[in-house]
Amino acid sequence: MMFGRATGLKRTMAKLGSMIAAMAVAVDFIARGASEDEWLMVLVEEGQWAQPFEARLRMIQERLYGCIDAAIDGQLAAQFPETLGKRIVVRLDCYDAPEPEVSGFFERFSEGALTSPEYRRALTDGTYVSDLQFQLNLDTAR
Repeated sequence: MMFGRATGLKRTMAKLGSMIAAMAVAVDFIARGASEDEWLMVLVEEGQWAQPFEARLRMIQERLYGCIDAAIDGQLAAQFPETLGKRIVVRLDCYDAPEPEVSGFFERFSEGALTSPEYRRALTDGTYVSDLQFQLNLDTAR
């Protein structure tokens, strides 16, 4: 499924057809989490990782930010009303990825992504999500 990249936090919820914008993020699937008040936005990265890894990590970063924007701007809740006001976990599932590079990137992203005042304000407001967390799953075996 695709979510359009947010242009501002006060953006009005739109119909699914208008959510697909020039900068769209592909979410591989949405699933209920460990409890009834938790939902997962899962991104899957698989395939060959060519060096240098920075270009691939930048694409992943854009997908992760797209998930944040879709969740806090209400796009996720518009498409999946059962997620409204719930805890959202953005999970990155990587297969055959270079573990040290991806782990280090994901740790830095997770620690810094929600520090912007706009994101903090949106999370404090809690209109669309009650909390936003990140999770990494590295799996090299199939």
